[in-house]
Amino acid sequence: MKNTNPKKIIIIGGGIAGLTAGIYAQKHGFISEIYEKNPIAGGLCMSWKRKGFLIDGCIHWLTGTKEGTQLNEMWKDVDAFDQEDIIHPENFGTVEYQGQTLTFYTDLNKFEKHLIEISPEDIKEIKKLVKLIIKIQNMPLPMDTPVGLMDFVRLTEVGIKLLPYMPMYNTTFKMSCAQYAERFKSPLIRYALAHIIPGKNNLYGTLYAYGTNCVRNGGVKRGGSLSMVQRMVDEYNRNGGFIRYNQEIKEIIIKKNKAIGIETKKGEKIYADYVVTACDAHETLKHLLKGEYLDPAFDKRFKNPVIYSVPSDVYISYAIKTEKFKELNVTHTYQFDTEPYRVGNSYHTSIKFKDYSYDDSFINGDSNFFNVMIPQDDFDFSFWEKLYKNKELYRKEKERLSNYVMKLIEERFPSLKGALTPIDVATPMTYKRYCNAYRGAYMPFGLDFRSSMLMHSGKIKGLKNLYIAGQWIQMPGGVPLALMSGKFAIQRILKQEHQWFKITSKSYVIYKK
Repeated sequence: MKNTNPKKIIIIGGGIAGLTAGIYAQKHGFISEIYEKNPIAGGLCMSWKRKGFLIDGCIHWLTGTKEGTQLNEMWKDVDAFDQEDIIHPENFGTVEYQGQTLTFYTDLNKFEKHLIEISPEDIKEIKKLVKLIIKIQNMPLPMDTPVGLMDFVRLTEVGIKLLPYMPMYNTTFKMSCAQYAERFKSPLIRYALAHIIPGKNNLYGTLYAYGTNCVRNGGVKRGGSLSMVQRMVDEYNRNGGFIRYNQEIKEIIIKKNKAIGIETKKGEKIYADYVVTACDAHETLKHLLKGEYLDPAFDKRFKNPVIYSVPSDVYISYAIKTEKFKELNVTHTYQFDTEPYRVGNSYHTSIKFKDYSYDDSFINGDSNFFNVMIPQDDFDFSFWEKLYKNKELYRKEKERLSNYVMKLIEERFPSLKGALTPIDVATPMTYKRYCNAYRGAYMPFGLDFRSSMLMHSGKIKGLKNLYIAGQWIQMPGGVPLALMSGKFAIQRILKQEHQWFKITSKSYVIYKK
C-alpha cells in the first residue's frame, strides 16, 4: 500500500543523494521536485567531455556491486545499474617504490603469496593483514535504517552483531596506515600500505576500500558516473518526478523555525511541506540557512581542518593510443615514486594514474585516456582560490602542472615520450565552482586516525521539516553513503507522517504506526 498523502517535498541538489531521495519520495506517494544548479544532474558524481573523450571524474570503484548485500538492493531500487554492467578488476592497483612493485590483487590468496614472495621475513604480519581484511569485510554494517529510527529490539540486534568486531574497529579506526605499515620489515610493503589510497586515511578506511574489491563488492559500472546518473534520472522521471535544471538556490524559506520552501537566485519562491537539502553541508548551513542555525557536529569539524581536513585533488587527463599504453604492461591503476614536486601549497613524491581502456565507453577511435589524481586538501585550496582571481595565471599554472607531470611520466616510461596529449586539468576550484563544494572537497571529512566518526541525525536542532541528505552526514562519504542518506531522508519524513516502510528487492511496503 502506497502513501496517498499528496504532500510536497523540495529537494535541493540533483546528485546521488538528491536523486535517491526523489525516487523514494515518488514511490511513496509524495510530490517531489529536484532543484539542480547545473544543466545536468549528478553533482560530484560526474563525467564530462574534452577533446572527444569522456572523462570520468568520480567512480573509481563502487561499493555495493555484490548481489545479496543491502547496498546492492538499494542500487537496484534506484535502477543505478544492471548487474551485467559491473566490471570487476583483477587488482586494486600497483605501487612501485625504488624499482620494485607490489600489486593489490583482488584474489586474497594471490595477494598473500605475492607479499610473501616480496618479503618472506614478514610472513606472520602478512597473514595477520589478510585475516584483518577478511574480518573488516565480514563486519555487519546496518544500512537499511537510520540508527535514530531503530527501535530497542533492532538496536539490540545490531549491537549484538557488531560487538565481536568493535575491538578491531576501534583499533584500526584510530591507526594511520603509515603507523600500521611500520609492523613490516619490507620497505616496499611499508610504502605501498601507506600510499595505496591517497590522502590522510586511517587503516580501517583503506582496508575496507581494498577489501570490497576482494569480495566483488567494489566493482566499476560500465559507462562510468554519468551513465549511472542518467539511469537514476530516468527512474525518477518514470515515477513522476520533475527536475528543474539551472536553478541555484538563494535560501531556504523559514517561518517560525519551520522550513516551508525555497527562494532561487532568480527570485522565484516555491513552497512545500518538506525541504531536503542534498547538497554541500557547508553551503546548506552557512548560505542557504544564513548561518542562523548552529550544528555542533559540523561546526566542530569546520573549525578544525587540521584533524578534519577535506579531500580534494588536481585531476589531470591525457590521451594516448590504446596499443601504446598496453605495451607498458602495467595494471590499470599504477603509482610510482618521483622526485618532489609542488602542487598547490604542498609537495608530492609520487604519480598515480588510472587507465580506462578496460571500458569501451572511454575509448575514442584507437585512443583512450588516463587520469592522474594528485591529492589536495584545505591548505592547498587557498592557493587555488587566490590564483583563480587571475584567470590567466590560473590557466598557466594548470598548463605548467600538466606538462610537468607528463615529463615525469615520460621519464619513468621513455616509450611514452611524445605519445601523450594533455586534454584536461581540474582543480579544487573546479569542484567549488561546479558544486559549491566546501574548499573544493570531492568528499567530506577524511577518515583521519585522529578524528571521530560522524553519523549525523539528518536534522538541524530547532528547525522543523528540513532534512539533510548527502555524503556529508556520514564519514567518509562517497556515493554509497549519498545513496543511503537520500533514502534515510524519506524514511525520516515518513516517520514524521506517522508511517514507516521497509525495502525489499521487489516491493515497497508501508506500515502504519
